[in-house]
Amino acid sequence: MKSYPYHAPTLKYCIGKGAELGRSSHNPFGLPDCINIAPCDGVNFMHPQDLEDYRTYAKEQARFGHPPTPVDKIGDFRHIPLDSESLDYIVSAHVIEHEPNPVAALIEVSRVLREEGIFSCIFPKRNAETARDIFRPLTQLEELIQAYEKDRKVTDSADGTNGADGTNSEIPSEWRPHYHVYSLQSMLRLVNWCNHQSLTNFLIEAVEETDSKVGNGHTIILRKLLPNAIKNADYLPLIEQCLARGDYEEALLAAKLCLSRNFFKPEILYAAAILSYKLEDISGAREFFRQSLIQTPESEPWRREFHELFNEFYQNPLP
Repeated sequence: MKSYPYHAPTLKYCIGKGAELGRSSHNPFGLPDCINIAPCDGVNFMHPQDLEDYRTYAKEQARFGHPPTPVDKIGDFRHIPLDSESLDYIVSAHVIEHEPNPVAALIEVSRVLREEGIFSCIFPKRNAETARDIFRPLTQLEELIQAYEKDRKVTDSADGTNGADGTNSEIPSEWRPHYHVYSLQSMLRLVNWCNHQSLTNFLIEAVEETDSKVGNGHTIILRKLLPNAIKNADYLPLIEQCLARGDYEEALLAAKLCLSRNFFKPEILYAAAILSYKLEDISGAREFFRQSLIQTPESEPWRREFHELFNEFYQNPLP
């Protein structure tokens, strides 16, 4: 019977009442008050094709020596069957790539979360399954925006038409395939864009270039903030003010607020890394530092400091 370990970042941030989208028996998160939401429970389904998907899933779980996980409610990323602001967290692993409209999915997740609620999401690397995504190009932000503007749905037909409005589509013919291919950075660009458009207000709490659960995906952990909490401002002075009075937690929050509008500022990523290190969040510090070096790979002083702090040499993880 094969199973995978729990995910430390999810256990750290996901506290209270929550839901998982598409739980697998062999790869649980171990959260105590967490219902399972999926498109089919073996009898009931959102679409007839979801029943066949469920049968395939059941066979896969049997291969790992596990029965299918019981489903508490029927739904998916676009249709979470719960009241607004009713959950403390939502988790998913290797599910969001099966959603053709990830912007709408992030909006729906935000709807269901309470203020300060957490979304913990693991999504596959391109080489997670060599038969699927390894030679596909990364989906560009413009394509994801277009999917939102055209309201792409799983029910868009294989011939490229939508039953509702007849818009064009490039969705593959298989049911709920991997619609998009992401890197960690491309997903973060999407989160930045959603925040810029005031469609969401997600603070980027933590990231993992390689997830610490199975190791074949990326991780983002987002926290829902109040509207207008993430502003377009120069956060460096605020970070410096907080540092001057020794308030590392407030300084780190300011850095994360800045990154939630533009994650690709190396000096802010570096500040977040050092502040996380001072607050003894070593894994968080390593990830923020790694992202700063992705932006500035030839920064020898930072490369040397990375080695001094973590006793490992920086290696660019991007293919």
